[in-house]
Amino acid sequence: MHVPMRTADICVYIMKKILIVDDSEMNRSMLKEMLEKEYLVFETENGKDAVAMLSKYDTEIDLVLLDIVMPEMDGIEVLKIMKKNGWLSDIPVIMISSEMDPAVIHEAYELGAMDFITRPFDIYVVQRRCRNMIGLYSKQKNLAGMVADQYYEREKDSRLMIDILAHIVEFRNNECGLHVVYVQSYTEILLRELMKITNKSVGIASAVPALVVPARDIIRHFDKAAAAAAAILT
Repeated sequence: MHVPMRTADICVYIMKKILIVDDSEMNRSMLKEMLEKEYLVFETENGKDAVAMLSKYDTEIDLVLLDIVMPEMDGIEVLKIMKKNGWLSDIPVIMISSEMDPAVIHEAYELGAMDFITRPFDIYVVQRRCRNMIGLYSKQKNLAGMVADQYYEREKDSRLMIDILAHIVEFRNNECGLHVVYVQSYTEILLRELMKITNKSVGIASAVPALVVPARDIIRHFDKAAAAAAAILT
């Protein structure tokens, strides 16, 4: 039986997720209070637990607010692990610090941190930077998805054209069995050569008229080759 999701469950599912990593309970409490109306907030007090949570939730986390100075594992070490695991390409990190040592700031930026917020916290600055960073990464993910979809459609169209041409060649030369072994490779070469003379930015459907004459000529050569092979085999 289908059980509809409750409104509260839907809100939790849609809300962006922020992980706050800070050994100060007061800091975590202040940041959570600033953000929990707009985001689903997770907390942890040290770097090791943060890495464990990132391993568990992976790209479900939309933003990490990461303190620099912490026991067990500091923020710089967390950044190094995130970079090594490839998490920084999908999860932005804003560093938390009251210490503005240029060397530390430079290292954090070099490792992949996107921004800094300083203590004492300004509620407007915290909310605005979190909103901007999550929005930027969401747009990047959407763009990457669109590019992936376009690439998939192009590949699908290319494979469709290869299959169509392969069947055409096989049908026109069914008296010769030898060519069937090579027809897929020949057809891929044929498609690549044909696409060189068409606008690569257009779809397969709109390219068909430009492909018909060259395809007809090339298939005629296939006919001659297949006939010659059949004569040799007989």
